[in-house]
This record gives sequence, C-alpha cells and structure tokens, in this order.
Amino acid sequence: MKTPSIILIYICLCLTTWGQQTRSHITDSVNFDIIFEHFKTHKYPIGNFRVEISDNHIAFHINEIALKKPIDDKFPVSYSVIYQDRLISLFDPGVFVCHSLSTMNRDYEFEKILNTKKFQYHWLLDNKLVGISDGKYYVLNLRNNWVEYSTFVPFTHQPKLFEDSSYISFFDNHGEWGGTVYFYNKTTEKIFFTEASSAKSILKKDNKYYVLSSLGHAFGFARLTEIANPDKLSQIEFEKVNKTVNGEALGYTDKSNASKKIFNWQGIEILSSFIYLNKTIYLVYWNDVTFLAEIESNIIKVVNPLLNKGIYSHNPIATSYGDLVLINMDFYGIAREREVSCIIIKNNKITKLDWK
Repeated sequence: MKTPSIILIYICLCLTTWGQQTRSHITDSVNFDIIFEHFKTHKYPIGNFRVEISDNHIAFHINEIALKKPIDDKFPVSYSVIYQDRLISLFDPGVFVCHSLSTMNRDYEFEKILNTKKFQYHWLLDNKLVGISDGKYYVLNLRNNWVEYSTFVPFTHQPKLFEDSSYISFFDNHGEWGGTVYFYNKTTEKIFFTEASSAKSILKKDNKYYVLSSLGHAFGFARLTEIANPDKLSQIEFEKVNKTVNGEALGYTDKSNASKKIFNWQGIEILSSFIYLNKTIYLVYWNDVTFLAEIESNIIKVVNPLLNKGIYSHNPIATSYGDLVLINMDFYGIAREREVSCIIIKNNKITKLDWK
C-alpha cells in the first residue's frame, strides 16, 4: 500500500474568484483554490490511489435551495422521484408533496391528485409512479387515478437502486457485516445476487453493469464491480432476500465468479456515479471534502470542487432520468435512512435541495 500522492496541477486558467457557497449564491465558475489549500494542509489516509486536480475541469452552474418540510420534524419516508417534470416526495402520514422542477415551487394541484390514498412508500417503476398502501401496490394511470398494480415488485419498504428493460436492482446493507446487491429479472422473475457492501449506484455501459459500493467504516473504502451478465450470479428465492447467513450479508455466499473487481480502494469513499456528456463522473468524499471527479486507472482527477465542503450521505442513490440525474441522500445521524437532501444535475446545472 502506498500513501496517495497529491499531484496538484495548478495552471493559470483565468478562473474567476470562488467564494464560500451560500443558499443565495449561485456560481458557474471553477476555482480550485480552496480545495487546493485543503489538500495541502490535511493528512491523507493510506490507499492504493492518488488524487489530482484535472486539467479538464467541468464548469457547473451551482445552486443550493432549502425546501420547507410540510411537517417540521419529519423527513420523507421514501426517496423522492422525478415524475412528469416534478419532484415527488412522500411524508408521514402518507402525504405526497410535489415541486415543479422548473421553479421548485409547490404544485398543490398535482398534490390533490396524488393524495387520495395514504401511502407508506413510493417508487418510479417502468417509468410509472407506484406506491404501497396498506400492503397493496398501486400505480397512477394515464387518467391520474390510482389503480392496483399487477406487476410483481421484489421489495416493499426500500429504495430501488437501478432499473432497465431487463432488471430491477435493489440492495441491503448490514454495515461492517457486508451487503448484497440484487438483480430481479423481469422476464423470468428470478432474483440473482452478489456481494456489494453498501451499493451506491449502477451504471450500464456496453451491456455490462458496473456496481459502485462504498462504506465509511474505519477510513472508508470504495469498490467498483463489473457484472457482464447478472443471470450468471447466484440465485436466491424471494423469501430469503435481505436475510443474513451466520450473521453476515447474503452477498458473501455468492460463489459464481460472475463479477469482476475494477478497483478496491481503502481510505476513500465514492458516494455516487453518473454519466455526464458521455463521461463517467464520481461524487467523491475524501478527507472531509466532497468533489466531482473522473477516474483513470488508479488516479482520481478532480473536475469540479462542488460546494467546497463536505457533503455526506450513508446510503445515497443516483438515478438517471434521460438527460437528468437525481441523487437522493440520507444522513443517519439526522434522519436515519430517510432523505435529508437531494442533488439534481441537468445540462450544466447542479441544484442541491435540502429539507429544512
């Protein structure tokens, strides 16, 4: 193991001044001064990677907005989703709250349409708004009425990690005892699994699935696993999903050898991944600061310092909605597994929404 070297390539790029981000401050400049000084003055954990400031920075128009909670001491019971150009959130006691993506104002009319039942959890499945109410699944139809959802859903009160035309993926996390990522085949209705300690996101590239997992125990770690064919993983019956074996995560019992490690790093957390302008971008948390980066071999290249502060989440999930990416973020010390904030990335704009 080598101490990660900090190769800070600081080139005069005629960048405008970067100040401390506030809720009213919006910027689309890129300046690495603050993160540069942070890297110089902080002690780095041991790891088999290194961090650089990228020559190819990415400028974003960045804003941070506080969203008022409908109930002061409550956070959303399930992760918010994007549906019909709205951010759809669900609060106790089963009340939907909707915000227009263009203005971030409340859409009270659409809330009236949704709040004809009390729901305990909700998702976007097959591009449809689906919720569970008193043990039954319902879907919002084209007439904006809730009707029973006849398609099988392989989970109840947990978020969806990923979905495409073939699979629905979800996960469990048992902390230091490991975690599991599941692939539910929509056609065969079979469930396959492998080890992923705190799965964060899945990207599909060249018909392969790349599972990012990361956990904050000790100095933290980050792993990227390539799965060419989820059907080659070990299979599990639905009744055994989310269970442990001898006190450890089910994922450890996968002996299929159908997954391949791309990297496995200690001393860093990578909270999320998404595609932007055909590039794979990672949301990295390292030494109390969070930034956006590209990864080349074992080199983490910072492309944007984001808000120049530590933004943390225990179980964030990134979901792609075409040209838009939504990253849901929880924080265990504040709201346990409930959403406390989310990040929306579209075109060259990043908006961080905080439930306050």
